[in-house]
Amino acid sequence: MSAIIHNSFRKFNADNFIDFIDGTPKVLYLGIGKNDPWSGNSVGEYVDGTYSDVAIPVPIDTTAAPFLHYADLLAVKRITSPSVSHVLKRVDWTTGTVYVEYNHNTDDMIDQNFFVMTDQYNVYKCISNFGGAPSSVKPTGQSTGIIETSDNYRWKFMFEVQQADVLTFVTPDWIPVNSPATANQPDQGNVEAAAVDGALDHISVTVGGTGYRSNTGTSQALGTTNTIQLASGAGDHLADDRYNDMTVYISAGTGAGQIRTISDYIGSTQVATVSAIWTTIPDGTSVYQVMPAITLTGSAGSTGAVARVSNVTAGAITKVSMFSIGANYRSATATVSSGGGTAAELLPIIAPVGGHGKNAVSELGGAYVMLNTRLVGFEADIVPIDDDFRKVHLIASPMLSDGVTPASASVIAGTDLQVGSGDMIYSEFRAPINRAADSTEDIKLVVEF
Repeated sequence: MSAIIHNSFRKFNADNFIDFIDGTPKVLYLGIGKNDPWSGNSVGEYVDGTYSDVAIPVPIDTTAAPFLHYADLLAVKRITSPSVSHVLKRVDWTTGTVYVEYNHNTDDMIDQNFFVMTDQYNVYKCISNFGGAPSSVKPTGQSTGIIETSDNYRWKFMFEVQQADVLTFVTPDWIPVNSPATANQPDQGNVEAAAVDGALDHISVTVGGTGYRSNTGTSQALGTTNTIQLASGAGDHLADDRYNDMTVYISAGTGAGQIRTISDYIGSTQVATVSAIWTTIPDGTSVYQVMPAITLTGSAGSTGAVARVSNVTAGAITKVSMFSIGANYRSATATVSSGGGTAAELLPIIAPVGGHGKNAVSELGGAYVMLNTRLVGFEADIVPIDDDFRKVHLIASPMLSDGVTPASASVIAGTDLQVGSGDMIYSEFRAPINRAADSTEDIKLVVEF
């Protein structure tokens, strides 16, 4: 028998951990302790060795350890929801880097560098890396659609890290993420609202094939309701039926944004007849692309996706663009159905449940939670100053020393808690940190689920 723990379970646990905070009557405290130097005398806290304030021991998980931690506990401070956030591993956009494009078939996608944060604190998911090319143009903007940069990368804006969160949760290794968007994140909210479940936002070209035809240029003259006159040419361009069953897309000028299938082509006049009438008839300003057609087949209930080949280089297909992303796809196949070439292979990429941008935490790997607790000076005359500490703990639902009253105050002296009460769920040993009346300790802990 074999089994896995899905990444969704990791997020489920992270969500539950955050929900626990500010719960009733369950609460979570950050504790600090041990004002005496490290030594080799462990008594079950760590394996005996030659330790000092320079050589820090590694904690061990014995039954006795929590009692010993309580014995040198100085104080605890309650953790509240504003100081807690899902976080992601930080990946800064850097020119010349190849980023991994999102792929629904990739195992442990959340461990890949498939999203970036720019110096504007905007976070983008990589939808296409143009066949594994380096990224050279920084994504910008907060559009709800797919953003294509001039290096042919395609990005999905996910969210902007807000200034308040930058100060609280951004580190060299981590960035915060929320889902759904908070009240001060309208741009992320717009992305969530615009997300399309089961959309086909990208078709990856896995094999370009050989021998595919193409024709790009500007129409010679005003067409008719169902024709376009391609640019003049020679050679094979003059062969009748050369572009039959291929698509013609108007990329600029009059009629821009229309796509049709060519049903007949006359080489001597360069007139292509299309299978459906134009909404706007092309004229001498219409810039077109004649490319191989793509046939899409989707799962039951899927609808609306239309893809087009948008670049052919030396007979090989190098890029596919989406004319329409459709909806409700759970699986799909794509084949090149015209253009005279052979052996091209295409892979439709299925968006996550809800669509790209619907849930930034789930999509980008929110299996990590950061807790940021600040100890400021005396902290209600309870947290000692002119002293140091070497231990940091997370303690869930401790009791006061009377043994019957749940702890609930913001700050509590270690001696006012019942030894061994609650659950000590995390312990960290550190080099000594000295506290002074004018000091603030900004303690950030990241928990991975």
